[in-house]
Amino acid sequence: MLKKIDESLFLILNGNHQSVLDYLMLTASNVLSFIPVFLLSVFIAVKYIRKQDDHYYTFINIALVLLIIVAQYIICRYLLNDMFKSFISRERPCLNPNISSFVRMLNNDCKSTLQPFFSYKTCLMFCLCSFLFFTVKKGFRGFKVILVLWSLLVAYSRIYVGDHYPLSVLISIITGIASGFIIYRLYYYIKYDLLVI
Repeated sequence: MLKKIDESLFLILNGNHQSVLDYLMLTASNVLSFIPVFLLSVFIAVKYIRKQDDHYYTFINIALVLLIIVAQYIICRYLLNDMFKSFISRERPCLNPNISSFVRMLNNDCKSTLQPFFSYKTCLMFCLCSFLFFTVKKGFRGFKVILVLWSLLVAYSRIYVGDHYPLSVLISIITGIASGFIIYRLYYYIKYDLLVI
């Protein structure tokens, strides 16, 4: 029952194409487009920390924030992605015999792999987003709004280009938010209990 609802919702969201949005969705799905978002996030986080801390250690704080951002990528791309692949496998929408003739693959790349259940790109964006929301508590409202909108666009683009089902994307969003919170707690533990900076 849930699978049928997921497939129907996928067909609605995937079939609702506008040629003007195609380029935007391909850009949002491209992992290279994450680089400026990550760099800007590091800049905002470091700027906020600098404003909050009386004893600010520039190099150590920048290195720690960069380390946390890299850790987010590794956790979402490899650890969580592999964990989900180990427990849940599902064919890609383009390989699903029930709906394959209706799927619009924007990137024309229907890989014959069985485990696309987890969208690491969606998880990664929501992990970064939630980490920054917990870390940067005051200010930078405009940036936060843009980051949330971009994260939602990345999530929708995974369905739009035909790579993931809506349920996969939703679970990736929830996992990303939870991971961002855990990484935020880890960051504060390292910063204030281990390094005492």
